[in-house]
Amino acid sequence: MKEGENNFSPIEEHFGVPWKISTIRKDGKFGFFLHCGLKKADKWSIELNREQKLLSMAGKTVSKSGTKTFSKPGVEWGWSSFVTWDELMKNHVVDDSFSVEVHATIIKMIGIKLRNFDESTEKYSDVVLIVEGTKFYVLKQYLASQSTYFDSLLLGNSKETKKSKKSEITLSDIKSDDFQHFLELICGESSIDESTIDGIIHLSNKYDAKLAIQKCEEFLMKYSEKPLKEKLKLASKYNLKQLKNDCLSKISSSSDIRSVLSYDSSEMDPAVVLELLQKSTASNN
Repeated sequence: MKEGENNFSPIEEHFGVPWKISTIRKDGKFGFFLHCGLKKADKWSIELNREQKLLSMAGKTVSKSGTKTFSKPGVEWGWSSFVTWDELMKNHVVDDSFSVEVHATIIKMIGIKLRNFDESTEKYSDVVLIVEGTKFYVLKQYLASQSTYFDSLLLGNSKETKKSKKSEITLSDIKSDDFQHFLELICGESSIDESTIDGIIHLSNKYDAKLAIQKCEEFLMKYSEKPLKEKLKLASKYNLKQLKNDCLSKISSSSDIRSVLSYDSSEMDPAVVLELLQKSTASNN
C-alpha cells in the first residue's frame, strides 16, 4: 500500500445499490471506509447501522460501529485512523495481506427501487397497471397467485375481469410508491421497513395478499420499533391475531396499560380493551 493511495474492493450490489470498501495508508495511520455508489437524480437516502472489522488470525479483531445516512453520491463513511499503521503491521498482517469486513443493516431507504416494473421489463409482462400515472409492467399469473383480488380481476369471469382483458388497467385510490413497495414484497424483495410498513400492509389487506400480510405481521412482531399502542391499532385494523397476542403478552404494568389506552379506544378491538381493563384491575389489586 503506497502512502496516500486509496485501495478499493470489488463493487458488490445489495438491494439494488452498489457498495465498495476502501483502505488507505496515510500519516502513520490505517484508514478504512464504506462507499455507497448510487447515482440518481431524484432525492434518495439510505440509513444504516454498520460494523467495520479489521480481522486478525493471531491477535484481537478491531471493530468499530455506528449509524449513518447516505443521501448523495461520492460520500465515504468510516475512520481515517482506524488503527495505527504499526498496529496493523504487528497484529493483522499475515503473508503481506490483511482482511477487513463491513456488516451493514439497512434501517430505512427512501427513493430507491429494489426492483423495476417500468418499460425495461415490458417484454416479460402481459399487463400494465397504472397508479397515479405511473405504469407498472407485471405478469397476470404471478400477481393473481399472490392476491385473490388480482386473481378475480385478471383471471376470473366477472365484468371487471372482462374489462381487464385490455393491456392497461388503472388502479384508483392508492399511491404509486406504496404499490411499488407492495410489488417488490410479493416478488421476494425486502421492502418492509418503518417508513413503508403502513402503505404495504394497507395494500396487502386491500388486495387480500395473504403472504404479504404474513410478512408484514412478522416485521411488526420481530423488527418494528413502533410503540405497542400503534401495533395494537394495526392489529385491530387488519385483524392480525398473532400481533395482537404478542403485544398483549408484553403489557404488564399499569403504565403500559395507560400508554396503550391513551388514544381513542373506539379504534381498538373491544376484546383487547376488555383484556386491558382486566389487566389494569389485576395490577391494582
